[in-house]
Amino acid sequence: MPKKNKKLNDGEREEILIKIQLCFFRDNKIEVPNFGNIEQVGFSTDYNKIDWSKIDIDGIKTDQKEIRNLADKLGIKKSSSKDKADIKINNENYSLKCTGYGKPAIVNHTNRIGWLKISKIINQDIKLLDDLIDEYWRLRIDGQIKEDCPNFHENSPFNDHMDIIKPYLDFFVFKGSGQGMSEVVADKVLEFETFNNTQTWNVFANEYIQHHWENIYFCMRSTKGMPSDYENYEKKDVISPWTRLFKGKKGDEKYRGALHVRVG
Repeated sequence: MPKKNKKLNDGEREEILIKIQLCFFRDNKIEVPNFGNIEQVGFSTDYNKIDWSKIDIDGIKTDQKEIRNLADKLGIKKSSSKDKADIKINNENYSLKCTGYGKPAIVNHTNRIGWLKISKIINQDIKLLDDLIDEYWRLRIDGQIKEDCPNFHENSPFNDHMDIIKPYLDFFVFKGSGQGMSEVVADKVLEFETFNNTQTWNVFANEYIQHHWENIYFCMRSTKGMPSDYENYEKKDVISPWTRLFKGKKGDEKYRGALHVRVG
């Protein structure tokens, strides 16, 4: 769980609430689309069972104190950043992605060092990805694409190259990050718009990237994922193929070289 005095953002709140909702379905033996009966829900251990007779989940959905209190009773904790999975349902590990408050991240601000590490794990040639990033920059500098480039854009340099990019994105979704393999990997993705509307819940396995391909956004960022002193950075030669000194939409000239990927 986030610190007691820290306000939950929309995504954090919905992640806790969907875990609470799943506990409610489990304890009240309610069938759920894509899951059927929820027999088991938790993480390293099952979440606690409680008396739901005086609890209105919808009634507390904006009350952060009550959300935290209920989560504490159930034994719900925020997943570790070292884990790719957020929850275990019926003995399968799921990554939770809330689509109701913006575009969920697939890759968080990762420079070439992280992608190079993954290329070795998944046995991919990083030079093929280097060429696509180089094309992104050519198009960006020419003004043919904006900072955030979705695959549905007619000039997307990535759209025709799922074969190159998907293995990396699959790794980020299910296996780990630019730091390497996660301690607990995910088997599937549970995507949802709101915690209390199961009609917005969708489950994906390795078809997740292909299903969302046209609406995947690629962007080169400047702050997160980049060294504070690029010119004197000891691994400058490793990240330089992806890095450009470029003015952003606010006129701020910065070294940009951390790839951020979201799904819209």
